[in-house]
Amino acid sequence: MLLGKYVLPMITDGQLALPLVYRQDLSHDVIYLTQGFDGNLLLLTKSAFEKLYSHVKSISITDPLARMLARLILGNAVETGVDPDGVLQVPVALLDFVDHGEEIVLVGQGEYLELWTSSVWKKQADILQDYSQNVQRFEKFNVSLA
Repeated sequence: MLLGKYVLPMITDGQLALPLVYRQDLSHDVIYLTQGFDGNLLLLTKSAFEKLYSHVKSISITDPLARMLARLILGNAVETGVDPDGVLQVPVALLDFVDHGEEIVLVGQGEYLELWTSSVWKKQADILQDYSQNVQRFEKFNVSLA
């Protein structure tokens, strides 16, 4: 399971050395990178991408929003992998989308990772730290341990 948050330096030419904790889940199979919804990238395991693809392909192509979603997810997706040293190559087009800098923040989401630039993540983290708003923000999800 891909959990936690890690701040990493960008190596060179879009190479990113993944933390050891993620390498076990990501180094044995194909992984997918695509554009996210919040100015970030999504790094998905093969099984997560297949679930997402299955859902996207089930939506009617006569719906303009469905076509836009497919373009966003599938049109920007690249199949890639992690080399034996745990290094991920992020394509230039996807790096340009996130306007990368010196640092990248990886945020685990269970079956996938979000890849953020540190400046954009800071804005997201500030929103998440607003505990007074979080109760109202998330009450519709009926978060329960039962």
